[in-house]
Amino acid sequence: MNKREAQAAESKERLLRSASRLFMQKGYRDTSIREINRSIDMADGLLYHYFPGGKKEIFLKVYEDSLSKVLDSFREKRNIDDYAALPIVQMLETIYQDFSTVVFDNVDVIRTILREEEILDAIVKEDVLYSICGNTQWLTELLNIKYKKGEIREMDFECAASTILQLLYNRVMGIAFGFSDKNMSELRQRYFEHLAMLWKPDTVIER
Repeated sequence: MNKREAQAAESKERLLRSASRLFMQKGYRDTSIREINRSIDMADGLLYHYFPGGKKEIFLKVYEDSLSKVLDSFREKRNIDDYAALPIVQMLETIYQDFSTVVFDNVDVIRTILREEEILDAIVKEDVLYSICGNTQWLTELLNIKYKKGEIREMDFECAASTILQLLYNRVMGIAFGFSDKNMSELRQRYFEHLAMLWKPDTVIER
């Protein structure tokens, strides 16, 4: 990369950082192109050199980069072997707490993504939440490991995983929109204990 290319890359990165900060503070609608430019002393119109699609293009790039960072944080938490070593109830609570921590650490990003209905249509927003909570594959694999260890009965592991991920989905929504679950810990404990009971190897479920 020559000097000119390096300068262009630096200017583009500065635009992204500035736009990201302003989008989180003010939202997409109330952030102007001029405001983004002025925040880094860039001449009006130069933003279009780097982002021909204007504000929408730069927002979608910020969204893409931000979501990637959030997903990386979730992947770092998602160590199947560590979870598999825990008793069922403790495993479920640890998954819940790990995901809650990541959501809290990235709540501004998640909130910004979710609130911009005019830019991110419903399908895209659902994809954001699906990506944050993760697809069922890793949790299905985890439950299968617990089954092979004789700790839970054979069942539809994908459906069981979807049940847990729905709780994580609700947690993402709750944190993003400022709802507290400080009074829900006892109920959550009972819920996890109920699942553990249903999953016991000697439990017979009539159909």
